[in-house]
Amino acid sequence: MKKIFIALMAVAMVALVGCNKKETVTENKVPSSLNVHYGDTIVMAKLMPGYTTYEEYVDNIQHAFCEGDTVYVGCIGQTVMHVTADQTVKKDIALNIQPWLREEDMFEIPSFDWTRDRAAILAEFGMPNSRSEVWGDSCYIYYIDENYNQFAYYYFDGDTFDHLKEIMIQVTDKDHGDVLKLFIAERFPFFQKGSWGATTVYEYYDAPYKKDATTQILYYEQNGRNVSFRPFTYSSK
Repeated sequence: MKKIFIALMAVAMVALVGCNKKETVTENKVPSSLNVHYGDTIVMAKLMPGYTTYEEYVDNIQHAFCEGDTVYVGCIGQTVMHVTADQTVKKDIALNIQPWLREEDMFEIPSFDWTRDRAAILAEFGMPNSRSEVWGDSCYIYYIDENYNQFAYYYFDGDTFDHLKEIMIQVTDKDHGDVLKLFIAERFPFFQKGSWGATTVYEYYDAPYKKDATTQILYYEQNGRNVSFRPFTYSSK
């Protein structure tokens, strides 16, 4: 009887050591942080192999979101991914989402202070290089980069000039303009694709939920590559 008991204890110890070894080895191989890029996917079975089920969530869905056993990387920035394997093994992994674009391909995002009037814009940028007759002189146009034919349009609310109603960045140089869409996608949560007649429009916001957004961002290609920034107020209706 004593021999049987000792044998059973030995089997139990082997099983316990094997289980602990599996978890320890797997956990030790999982990095505490990951450097990823917009559009990457993180498959749990590859990141933490050897388990049957995975549950994961991230602190900020602007930077990544979960679907099944896969995490899809979104806008650049930092967040933390929390993973539970087989309902017991837990890992917290920092995600550092980096841009694909090179520094020389970057654009400048305008301020989303929609309370600015004409005096504030003139104080910030000086006199415009041009004014749009189409908009009754209520649009100030600035040349941002003559090498890439890049312009900034500041549209005011009618002739009062008391606040902005739209800022548009336009790039007419095709080679440089082709990266504008990626630049926006890397920085703002995408919501949907629509159209203005024959023009395809990609809609983004400056927050992962519309209720928290202050600015709507529209990318479209018409007489160049364009990004329109507009003040946004959420309504549940």
